[in-house]
Amino acid sequence: MWPFSRKSPAPPAVTKSIGGGIPAQGFLPTLGAIPSAAGVLISQATAMTVSTVYACVSIRSEDVARCAPTLRRPLKDGSFDIVEDHPVAKLFKRPNRAQTWFEFVEQMQAALLLRGNAYAVILRDSGGRPKELIPVNPDAVMVLEASDGSIYYNTNRIGLFQIAALRDLPVAIPAEDMFHLRGLAFNVTAGSGRLSFARDSIGLAMAQEQQAARWMQNGARPSGVLQIAKQLSEAAAKRLQAQWSSMFAGIQNAGAVPILEEGLEWKPMTLSAADLEFLAQRKFSVEDVTRWFRMPPHKVGVTDANSKLNQAQADQAYVNETIMPDLERWEQKFERTFDLDEEGLEISFDESALLRADVATRINNGRLASNSGLISPEEWRISEHMSPKPKVGTLRVPANTVELGSDLTGKAPDGAGRPPGSGNKEPGEE
Repeated sequence: MWPFSRKSPAPPAVTKSIGGGIPAQGFLPTLGAIPSAAGVLISQATAMTVSTVYACVSIRSEDVARCAPTLRRPLKDGSFDIVEDHPVAKLFKRPNRAQTWFEFVEQMQAALLLRGNAYAVILRDSGGRPKELIPVNPDAVMVLEASDGSIYYNTNRIGLFQIAALRDLPVAIPAEDMFHLRGLAFNVTAGSGRLSFARDSIGLAMAQEQQAARWMQNGARPSGVLQIAKQLSEAAAKRLQAQWSSMFAGIQNAGAVPILEEGLEWKPMTLSAADLEFLAQRKFSVEDVTRWFRMPPHKVGVTDANSKLNQAQADQAYVNETIMPDLERWEQKFERTFDLDEEGLEISFDESALLRADVATRINNGRLASNSGLISPEEWRISEHMSPKPKVGTLRVPANTVELGSDLTGKAPDGAGRPPGSGNKEPGEE
C-alpha cells in the first residue's frame, strides 16, 4: 500500500470550519466578464473569439499536453528507475473516467493561461490514494481562507457530470483534495489571470475585428462614388441607393458588373491614411497579444518577426522560454500535492517531442552519436520507434565500424592470442 496519509475530512466538519471564509481573488473578479476600454466585455468565451488569443492558448496547451510525464526514482549514480505501479503514475494514463491525459492537460493549461488558475478535484479511494482528477472551470471556483489559515475551494458544479462525480464532496473542498496550478500571483492563494491584465489589448483586437466585419457586412469601405451632372430628387436618390446596394453591395455581390445610365459615372476611391493606419493597427494587435502569452510571433503565423532565426533555433527558443516554465510548474505541483518528494520520487515531462528534427537530421545525428560511442544502434532504433533488432533480413554494417573478431572483419578480437601454427610462442611460454 502506498503511504498516502491524506484523506478527505467529513463534509460536516468542513462546512462548520469555514463559516467565516473570506474570498481570495487573484486580481480578477471571481465570476463574470470584465469590461475593456474599447467597450467590449472580456471573458474566456469572448477572448477566444480573437484568432490570436485562440492560437496562443490552443498551441501552447497542446504543446504542453504533448510532453508525456513519467514518474521516476532517482538513483545515486545519476540514472533513475521508471515507476509504473504508483497511483499517481496511473493518473498519467487515465486521469478520470471521461478524459485522456492529453485532453485533461489541454483543458487545465488553457484555464491556467486565461485565468491564471487551473483546478482539478482529487477523488480518492478508501485508502486515501488518488484515483481521479476532475477539472473544474476556474470561473466556478472561489478560494476561501479560514480563520486558522486553512484554504478551501468553494466549487460550483456545472453540468450533470460534475454533479455526479463530486457528489460525495462538500461545496467547499479542502486544499488537500484540490490540484491547483497557480500562475503569476501576488498572494499565496490564487494566481492573477492574463485576461485581467491584457483586457485592453484583447478588447482592442476584438473591437477591430468587429469593425472590419461590419465594414464587410455593409460592402466594406466605400470603394467609389456615383456622380451625375444633374440634380436628383430625394426619391430618385433613395431609389438609386437602394438599387445599387441590393445589386452590388456585400460579399455575395462581389465581382458583379454594374450598368450605368443617364450620365452616371463611377469614381473609384483609394485607401486613405486612416484606412492604412487601421490595417497597421490590426497587425500590431496580433503582435501585442502574442507578447501577453509569451508566444513567438512565428508560431501564430507572423513569419517576418523571426526571419533571422532558422526553424530549429526558433523552436528551441520557444521550448526554453515558453514551454519549460509550464512544465516546471506542472512537475513541482504534482510532487508537492501528492508528497512524492517524501517517497524519493520525481515527475519529469519529456519535451523532446517538441524538438524532433527532420528525418535526415535525425539519421545524421544518430550516426554521429553511434560512431562516437554515445549510444548504441539499438538505442537509436528505439528512439525512432523501431524494433531494436530487425526481424526480417540483415542490416549492412560498414566493416570499419564493427567489433574486432566479428565475421565482417576477419580478425580475432583482442586477447585471442596468436594464430595457431604461426610458430611463435605466447608471452610466458617455454
